[in-house]
Amino acid sequence: MAGCLLSEGVAGTKEKPLVVWNRTGSKCTALKDKFPDKVIEVKDSAKDVVESCGVTYSMLSTPDASRAVFDAADGVLAGVAEGRSIVDCATLAEADMQRMNEAVVAKGG
Repeated sequence: MAGCLLSEGVAGTKEKPLVVWNRTGSKCTALKDKFPDKVIEVKDSAKDVVESCGVTYSMLSTPDASRAVFDAADGVLAGVAEGRSIVDCATLAEADMQRMNEAVVAKGG
């Protein structure tokens, strides 16, 4: 997804940088190496990404990974504040999505 956003010009400019974080930091480095002419900001945590962006897309491989990153002390929910939106693209149970939505809304997101 990040590569598509950069390739299509949706993000990756000074005005609209692509802000990323990955549990495997080398993947962020590889993305920057693949798109050296694009503006990509690598953050230290999911929380840092959410705090930097109005809309954050989360794409994790499993429900357990999604839950861990969402609920961590430096995770997605920790960065949510008024006006922030989270789009979780993992395949999750409806109950998980409702729990996450309620937590985001409770923080003003």
